Amino acid sequence: MPQDFNPVSAPEPFEITTFLLGRTRAWGVFEDRFGKLRRRFTVILHGHWKDDVFCLDETFKFDTGDVEVRKWLVRPSGDGRFVATCDDCVGELRGSTEPNVLRMRYKFRLDLGTTVLVVDFDDRIYRMGQHTAVNRATMRKYGVRLGELSLFFSKVPAAMEDIDPEGFADLVLDPAAKIQNCNVSI
Repeated sequence: MPQDFNPVSAPEPFEITTFLLGRTRAWGVFEDRFGKLRRRFTVILHGHWKDDVFCLDETFKFDTGDVEVRKWLVRPSGDGRFVATCDDCVGELRGSTEPNVLRMRYKFRLDLGTTVLVVDFDDRIYRMGQHTAVNRATMRKYGVRLGELSLFFSKVPAAMEDIDPEGFADLVLDPAAKIQNCNVSI
């Protein structure tokens, strides 16, 4: 059992805006519907508030060397639900919280290089401890399962947020610039 595994049994909902506030590191894989490994990647996330909108900056670095940057704008509704948007999202992501679980459903534009495919995501994040979570997402097109995404989150301690994460020295952005770049008009 991992040393920092500490199941959280508190009855309060697992809030995306609390867990992803500050810097979080993640790493994961995408497997096709046959279980074949298609992509490996790491992610740096930085969550911050701008007025009543939670801005989540994501930087993905893939095993191919490709890099993707995405900015999510999250609006909590106060009833255990939230909506979010980003440039690659078709319409709005709809999310809900439960104790230790976040559930999100959305349509997403997947850039395949020569074409863009709109896919459906059923995305679940399970809180494993105060600083760790596991994400499982199923990607479908026309109801047919295309593959599964597995992602593992680890919070970066506040005292270390300004230190370049391993392998991301060239991707770390100025947190003040992120807040200025957060466009809250959706």
